[in-house]
Amino acid sequence: MTLVELDIKSRQFFDSFLLFYSGWNKGQARQVEIKRQHSYRVSELAGKIAASLNLDLEDVAIARITGLLHDLGRFPQLLKFNTYDDTISGDHAAMGVDEVERGNVFQGIDNDTARIIKVAIYQHNKPELPESLNERERLFSKILRDADKLDILESLTNHYSNPFDEANHTLSWNLPKGKGISEQVAHAVKNGKTVTREFLKTQDDIKIMQLSWVYDLNFKASFRILSQGRYVDKIYGVLPKRDEVIDIYRLVRIYVENQFMN
Repeated sequence: MTLVELDIKSRQFFDSFLLFYSGWNKGQARQVEIKRQHSYRVSELAGKIAASLNLDLEDVAIARITGLLHDLGRFPQLLKFNTYDDTISGDHAAMGVDEVERGNVFQGIDNDTARIIKVAIYQHNKPELPESLNERERLFSKILRDADKLDILESLTNHYSNPFDEANHTLSWNLPKGKGISEQVAHAVKNGKTVTREFLKTQDDIKIMQLSWVYDLNFKASFRILSQGRYVDKIYGVLPKRDEVIDIYRLVRIYVENQFMN
């Protein structure tokens, strides 16, 4: 089986997998549809990023497959725990790897390629990539992580622009709408670090965390998509215009602009 054929097979598996996980209540069905569409879009974005790197068709197919299957664990997670919150239910990326192994999705391809795809799925939501990854594992993990963040940013900024529409994302936590930025959050982003969830205390902290994701993008194509979507400007637009927020925005904008000069 070629990897281009596996790309098609993976789409068939994904659609059949969702048919198997049926019987959702109305609220769950909405969450499932959000993740289904997200998975399709991440697959397309991953393919575009891979193509921008002049990878061959089989490597582009690997990127597309990782994008399509990266959130497979979300569906058993929702069925068993009725949540997408990993702190309550466990790691959805690990659940996804379990599901692709259980489904024998990669039967007929070499073990190294199967491992690359599973590693990328497992690593897509981790704070940072471990040093132990080999070159190709790291490459496809980075492609997937970029594609995932970019699609989340697209969904989030669409919602910020139309706050009265039904949310088209699942990245929300029950945090207060305080108008301050937590000290640890501000310190991280001002020092060029991505903000992690444990430091979040307010809704504005979440938005600063989203701005900090620029520090974890890896490819010029990713920064091009980020800039074309004006995601940084749109997030800044819904933040209070305090001195600290303005300083953070300027730092993030300068960092993004510098990526096109290298």
